[in-house]
Amino acid sequence: MSVSAFTFLVLSAINVIWAIDIKVSLDNTKVYTPIASKNKLYYISKSNFVSYTQASTWCSQNGGGYPAEIDTAEELGLIEQYASSTNLDRIFIAGTDAKKDGVFFSQRTGAFIHIYNWANGEPNNDGGVEDCLELYGNGQGRVNDTPCNRASISHYVLCELDLF
Repeated sequence: MSVSAFTFLVLSAINVIWAIDIKVSLDNTKVYTPIASKNKLYYISKSNFVSYTQASTWCSQNGGGYPAEIDTAEELGLIEQYASSTNLDRIFIAGTDAKKDGVFFSQRTGAFIHIYNWANGEPNNDGGVEDCLELYGNGQGRVNDTPCNRASISHYVLCELDLF
């Protein structure tokens, strides 16, 4: 076995062990059963929040993640299916169009986020205040624009954690 093949096997084993440890370190009373895919771990809060900032802080304090960022249509399909399995109504994910309506960027990295699966009639920036993104997890699994902070609307949060 070559040194590079051996190194790959060792690093793969370490990453698998690390992923298992991360799953175990999540408090099952605070999250729905997490899922892992392509070096990422996803978990949804059982608590809800009235602001995106609160939700983002919760992700970092519970598992060390951040609100899920859509990178591909494949990833969106995976997280839509996961969100739908919880039957929760409103779930924050990363993305804001506060700088330019209809053009969404990650709050964490500033990277452009392309939305592939909007709910019917969305985004609509209802009331001129819908600058964040949510998933409708109640069987629809579609993306909607939503206020980032409104006391009358509460959201769960779908967190993402890079495993390596």
